[in-house]
Amino acid sequence: MAGIRALIVDDHPVTREGLRTALSMSDDAVVVVGEAASGQEAIDQARDLSPDVVFMDVRMPGMDGIEATRRIREASPETRVILITIDESRGAISEAIQAGVSGYLLKDASPDALVDAARNAVEGNAVIHPQLTKTFIEEVHLAETEGRSTPLSKREREILQKVADGATTRQVASDLGISPHTVKTHLERIFEKLGANDRAQAVAIAIRTGIVH
Repeated sequence: MAGIRALIVDDHPVTREGLRTALSMSDDAVVVVGEAASGQEAIDQARDLSPDVVFMDVRMPGMDGIEATRRIREASPETRVILITIDESRGAISEAIQAGVSGYLLKDASPDALVDAARNAVEGNAVIHPQLTKTFIEEVHLAETEGRSTPLSKREREILQKVADGATTRQVASDLGISPHTVKTHLERIFEKLGANDRAQAVAIAIRTGIVH
């Protein structure tokens, strides 16, 4: 497949240049149509340029790549997002999957791997680096075997379900008619009950144990 239109998103100019150079080696199989240095800029560029694929950094100042992915996918479901990161944690991987990414690669991915990921993404196939997939599976299994299935209250399950559906703290607060502070307090209790470090881990554990779907 030729002429895949790509948007590169990373707050470091050197990294953006490296990705552009790598993709330029694809004999026009992937054509870089734009660059962005922040999550908000990525959203704006995706709206204006309508790329087929977005190569998105995960950790950026302000809005991170995962939140930007959620918003891009909400506005344009046909746009595929491939996360490029050094973060191998289960929390980041789980949250990325919840956001609807089409791929998850490490920053040392080869030019061929980047192009293959773009091709698979536009064909509707997900690409996750084997090392990352292994980490995700192992950590989910660990959560299960440690028995982190303490029952949550009705309100806690309600909040966690909304988080699993991709809602932000403010969105949950608005939907339930409570303050963002109250939502955060509930989330802290949920993390404690499930033995989770963050909302991504809590969602992954809750899905595996049937607390949410």
